[in-house]
Formats: sequence, structure tokens, C-alpha cells
Amino acid sequence: MNTLASRARSSALFWPVPPTLVLVPAALILVTTLAATWDRLGWHALDWVYLSSQVGAQARMPVVVSAGAAALVAARFARAGLVFAQPWQPRVERDLPLRHITVVVAWCLGAYLAGMLPLTFAVAAAGAGSPDPVAVTGALAGFVALTLWGYLCGVLTRGLLGVPVAVGTVFLLTSLPLVMDAWAALSLQLPFSPSLGVRESAALGAYRLGFFLLLVVALWLTAVRSLRAPRRFSAVHGSAVAAVAVTVLLPHLHPFPLVVRAPDGAEVCEEHGGVRYCVHEGHARDLDTITGLSAPVFAAYGLAEAAPVEVRDQSLARDDEEVLDGPERGVLWFSVYPGWDPHQEVPTAAAAWLAPDFHRCGSEGAARLGRDADPRERRAAVVLGLESWLVSQAYGGEEHGDGLFSGAEPDEVRAWIREDHERLAACAVEPEELPWRT
Repeated sequence: MNTLASRARSSALFWPVPPTLVLVPAALILVTTLAATWDRLGWHALDWVYLSSQVGAQARMPVVVSAGAAALVAARFARAGLVFAQPWQPRVERDLPLRHITVVVAWCLGAYLAGMLPLTFAVAAAGAGSPDPVAVTGALAGFVALTLWGYLCGVLTRGLLGVPVAVGTVFLLTSLPLVMDAWAALSLQLPFSPSLGVRESAALGAYRLGFFLLLVVALWLTAVRSLRAPRRFSAVHGSAVAAVAVTVLLPHLHPFPLVVRAPDGAEVCEEHGGVRYCVHEGHARDLDTITGLSAPVFAAYGLAEAAPVEVRDQSLARDDEEVLDGPERGVLWFSVYPGWDPHQEVPTAAAAWLAPDFHRCGSEGAARLGRDADPRERRAAVVLGLESWLVSQAYGGEEHGDGLFSGAEPDEVRAWIREDHERLAACAVEPEELPWRT
């Protein structure tokens, strides 16, 4: 008796779908999601805004699997040749397709959310900001809608052909935002991942959520109508399909802004060597690292007036113009984002602030020292060598190898910069003129 009761409870989780048809795709979704997010658990600067965007971004492949599973279920258990799925049976109109899609969505979406739990825990432990409920809800609604599209593909083809059709079309639909921004309002994700200080625009998120809810209704009515006999015209169904068509067209006529600046939160600042360093409170743990990697670079250059007045976290920026006007106001903006490597990016940005842009040396971005090198390329090599040397000073070591600045003493380089900084800025210094090479 206990065995029969346990079997009944177990079958209720799958009926009328064989367990294999949902357990296999659910396991594949779980493994795929864990593999895609596992290396991000130890990332710097994780935040809730980033996680909210990842709910849609990480669903690209899982929803393809879910749609394929739904198409397979429809192809096998909703075709007219089955005795329990005849078009004239009342339960086919709603009960049977509702049970099918409920089982598939519950297992596949549940497996996806389970795969996102480790990243969620990592963000909860160290992340800042607040979740974006509209972005998360829109992504989950999109998961359900695209799974239902897969089911409809199986219903319409009445065979296994529906599986590749569902997989191919869903993969295409989830990839379109990477090609054209207008599709971001009609798909699961943005073409990039916003993070602290930037949020998905409210209009875009609301439109996406409304579109997917409308799509669920239209796909559900279409699936039910396709299984019904005789098929009669339905004003509700026709209106839903027409509304979806209009909704797909509108973002292409009037594209939505993808993200907006949202510098919520206080700034945390400290001063070192005459330079003020400020980060968003959510990045406070990175402040000492930024200061410790930037200050040696500014000190190595030796000209206090060349250093920025302030170094700021882009998460504090109120608009894009504020960042673009940074050089004119003496502000160096750092982009602190989930997964950034401060030990690589901070010294490079600080050195790029001090050294002239070698692309302006007339060498078209080429810097060489060979015998066949153009004079402009040789002068550009001096600028590039200085930038590399400045980066190396962030780690307290000398430049290795046989570069132009290898073996140069910091005091010697600073004295040369003070004497020739105008010619250096004009890309007029020849390699042979460097004091430690004469």
C-alpha cells in the first residue's frame, strides 16, 4: 500500500509526461547553468543589478533546451493519432496541454533557478545595490513564453520535426539582441550586462514583461485552438495574435533606451599624494586596492600637475557626459564592474592618463624599433615604453626584458620627464635621446 501511495505521489509530479522527457532536459539545464556561472562566484564587485541582468542572460541555452523538451512532449502526446488526445475530447481543449506545459516548465525552469542559486548566494554575501524585480520577472516570463512556443511547434508539426524547429527558432530569438539593440525589448537579455550605477531602463523592462505576458496568452490560445475540432474563429485569439504582431513592431519604430545611470548610494573617499580617490559604497572594499595601484604610477611620473585631481568610480557618475568630460575637469574615471581585475586595469588606466596617446604620434598606431622602422614609429615606441614602465611601477619592480626603459632608475626617468615632458607630449623624443641609453 505504501508503495502504491508513493508511486501515486511520484507520478503526480510528471503525469501525463514520462519522467525521462523532463528529467533529462532538467538535468542538462542544471549542469549547463552551473557550468556557466561557477567561475563567477569569486568575482570582484558582484552586485544585485548584475545578477538581475544575468537571470535573462544565462537563460539563453536553458530555454532552448526547455523549448525542445516541450516540442517533444507535444509531438508525442498531443498528436491526433493517440486515443486519449482526440480533437473531439473536451479535455484536449485545456486540461491536456495545460498539464503538459505545466510539467515541462516546472521542471526546466526549476532546474534553471536551482543552477542560479550559487551565484545568488555569492551576490547576497558580498553584493551591493538592490535587485531589479521587473528585469527578473520579465526574464522568467520570457522563459515560460519561449517554452510554450516550443510546445506550439510540436502541436503544429504533429511530429518530431517540431523539436529542431523549436530549438532553432528559440536560439535565433534569444540571439537577436546581440545583433540589434531593438530586439532587447523582445528577448531575455540586453546585449551587455549592466552593473552597480547603471540600470535597465524602466520603459524597456516594463515593455519586455508586458510583451512576454501577452505572448504567453497568444501562444496558449493558439495551441488550444490547434488541438480543438472543429476550429472556430475566436475574437479573443485573433486580438491576442494581432497585439503580439504590433508589439513586435513598435520597438523597431521607436527603440527604447537600454540603460540609465542610477548612482544610488553614498561615495567612500580617501586622499593620497594630493589625489582624491572615491568609489561607490558598494565597492568600498576595492578602494585601498585602487589607491595602492594608482598612487605609485602617479608618483613615478613625478609631475604633480600631470596627475588627476580626483579618481572616481564610474558607478558614481550621474550621466555619460560627466565621464566624457573627465579629462577636462581633471577626473580619471575607473570602470568597476563584476569580474574586473584591478591589478591589471588600474595601473594601465593610470599610466594611460599620464603618457601621451601614442596613436597620435602619426604612426597609425604602430610602434617599432627595428632598422626598417619609420621615425614616427620609433618615437611612438618611446611613448609606449614609458607607459609600460609606469605600469610596472605599480608593483614596485623594474621593467623586465630589453625594452627602452629596462634598467632605468626611477629618479633618472622622473628627471627626464621634467626636462622633456613637452617634447614627450608632442611625440618628438627619439629612442637614442633617452639619457640611460646614451
